Amino acid sequence: MYEMWAEHDPAQSPSAVVWHVVAKDDATASLCGRFLEPSRRVVPAGDGAGAEVPDRYCDPCLLTVREAIAVTGR
Repeated sequence: MYEMWAEHDPAQSPSAVVWHVVAKDDATASLCGRFLEPSRRVVPAGDGAGAEVPDRYCDPCLLTVREAIAVTGR
């Protein structure tokens, strides 16, 4: 099982958020191999309130998920 982890992307200026995929049983690293730092984790407001910053999904993480789905046929 996987979950999404949003963090501030230090490579972006101005600030942006990038979403990584992590395994629920080991959330120390994303599927792309990036070690995730809890201090940079972003928890979006469930009601859509708050400051809006640009966000994107990590392509290497999503590619790994896509390949796993193709292998299992799910």
